[in-house]
Amino acid sequence: MEQNNLKVAGLDWIGRYVAVILLSLILATAIGSMDLFVKTTVGKLNASHIVQFLGYGAALVAFWVLGQRATITLQEQGGKWSFMQHLILPAVSLVVVALAHSVLLLLLRTVMDASLRNIYSWIFILGILACAGWLVMAVLNQSASLTALFTDRKLRSRDWCCAACGTSCSAADKFCKQCGKALGE
Repeated sequence: MEQNNLKVAGLDWIGRYVAVILLSLILATAIGSMDLFVKTTVGKLNASHIVQFLGYGAALVAFWVLGQRATITLQEQGGKWSFMQHLILPAVSLVVVALAHSVLLLLLRTVMDASLRNIYSWIFILGILACAGWLVMAVLNQSASLTALFTDRKLRSRDWCCAACGTSCSAADKFCKQCGKALGE
């Protein structure tokens, strides 16, 4: 019980990041919708868009740092969920890049014409596709770990005993680890 409390206490930083993300989103929305900010402008840009850019941008940065810290924590701790260390950062980056398109538009919309906005959108399309490819490759590289995670209990319940030498082998093994004879013969 005490060991579980230590593990949970060691992960309290996740709650702090989630609180920062939620607070940034709530404040950006609440302050950005106030009449004072909506009606106050600098050129074509209003204060509402600046506040929303800062709040939503801070939430995206905190989300990406959360993903980075989770990756580092999984690397250090290991365990059966350690394969996730390779999947978190690509997934988080995909979300951040996809959402950053709209967040940056809060500021850039006023200075872009149609052709520049098209180039801007294509840059983000390429970024999103690159992150999606990174995530697919990470899943592909970790497919053995994922398979083991989801089939581990099933494999343990069906261990084999080598008929030739008596060594205990898992059901996933095709050959005995000790003598090399084919299992199941």
